[in-house]
Amino acid sequence: MWKRLFIVLAAFDLLAVIAGLLVWTGLPRSGNTTSPAVPVPANAPTVQVDIGADAINAYLAYAIAHDPEIGRVLDAASVQFGNTWVCNFGVKVLDHDLPMQFVVTPIVQSGNLILHVDSAQLSFLPIPRSVVFSVLERASLPSWVEIDGSSQNIALNFSERPAKPFAVRVVQYSPSAQKLSLNLAIPPQTLSQQAP
Repeated sequence: MWKRLFIVLAAFDLLAVIAGLLVWTGLPRSGNTTSPAVPVPANAPTVQVDIGADAINAYLAYAIAHDPEIGRVLDAASVQFGNTWVCNFGVKVLDHDLPMQFVVTPIVQSGNLILHVDSAQLSFLPIPRSVVFSVLERASLPSWVEIDGSSQNIALNFSERPAKPFAVRVVQYSPSAQKLSLNLAIPPQTLSQQAP
């Protein structure tokens, strides 16, 4: 009996994925425009911050609870640091929470963070990376996030991110310490705008 139930549930998951992909592939591709990067002066105060998975998970939980756009799509999200990052999401599909997992390899390059997608799966079914990137290319993302399906990379180009209220540069990722190190630079004009 449980085997039949398992097959029926798997079939429903697969049908939900196929229906979602049919709808998604009919949507227009995102037309991100790049905004000019505002240079941060050399004399801008800079601080280095080391961030672990707990801080990122706390931020994700806050964003899901308080941002209606994110909360409409996700029920949950978490990341586990290691040599690769295991990213787990609870995606809302047809009033159901479907578990989705991405395994990515973080690469720090010129102050930016590149996430190479090693694998993806929905529930227990593997998703071809070409399908993942087809979906991501249609997503409405900030202009400084670049999706490259040919190399299977998601580039977080912090060097192109507007420096408001601060500029972010990735220094390094340490798999042994499981910490992502960032430099935050605060332009002097931002500080002067905050003064009473």
